[in-house]
Amino acid sequence: MTITLELYELKNLIMEMSELGVLNYTKTIEPKSDLISQQQAFERFGRRKVQRWIDNSLINHVRNGSEKNSKKNYSYTELIAVAKSEKLIGKIK
Repeated sequence: MTITLELYELKNLIMEMSELGVLNYTKTIEPKSDLISQQQAFERFGRRKVQRWIDNSLINHVRNGSEKNSKKNYSYTELIAVAKSEKLIGKIK
């Protein structure tokens, strides 16, 4: 399979991956700063998208406590990575 990109598309792809690298580094250094609530994830990425990513096991939640109804948090870096992956796949197809 051959993928052809315009120069500006390649530049944007490199910039997006650089941003993802910084987010991933930040997640490694300060893991708690990477977490956002489920409600924030729904607001930023759309409820349907996030729910589809959960259903397809593309993202995982972390509970804020040990109770069954404790707040669910998601890695912002993982959410961004899945969103950018979907965007890239859309360009390739």
